[in-house]
Amino acid sequence: MASHDKVIRGDGDVSLDGKKNAETYDAMAPNYDEQLWNWAYEAPEQAAKLLAKYLPDLKTATILDCGCGTGMTGAALRKVGAGGVITGLDMSEASLEVARTKGVYDRLEAADLNQPLAFEDDGIDGVLCVGVLSYVREEPLWREWKRVIRPGGVVVFTSRDDFFESRGYADTLARLEAEGGWTMEHVSDPMPYLADHPEFAEDIQVVYCVCRVG
Repeated sequence: MASHDKVIRGDGDVSLDGKKNAETYDAMAPNYDEQLWNWAYEAPEQAAKLLAKYLPDLKTATILDCGCGTGMTGAALRKVGAGGVITGLDMSEASLEVARTKGVYDRLEAADLNQPLAFEDDGIDGVLCVGVLSYVREEPLWREWKRVIRPGGVVVFTSRDDFFESRGYADTLARLEAEGGWTMEHVSDPMPYLADHPEFAEDIQVVYCVCRVG
């Protein structure tokens, strides 16, 4: 079994164990970008454009890239005009090393997104999280974003459309909104995700979500 088949798989049988997934992504890191491009992966660019649309003062905003991997998302953020401090978090040390070579992050740190974020309250302007929720427990992470993002800040995240339904994301997001301090600004229709991946193609698409804090 190829390394990517353990984490990028159409049947959805993926692990929530950060260390286990990190080992797989470590093995994938040297060829990750090329493989994803071959599958027509455009989620980093699409998500970065959404953050640029909804986040005020993108040129100076402090942004947290949760699950930054090899830095495709960081590069996309810089391309749309993000000029402030960007911090990338990921469990895969090998992926962080690749990301470091791109020169788009101010800080890169190893972090398990299933654990509390090591950031102060209300200290981040925006969060981008692309292709990551499949491997984490979503509600604790969303609550951490709510804690660390300043009032008026924005988070953009993606979800496989099948997981969005089967894991009940809509209900959880509605509950967070009802509690206050969290507003859903945008939920896209399912869009192409890995269009040239044999198990994804037309069967598994991606949903883009935008939430505002405060």
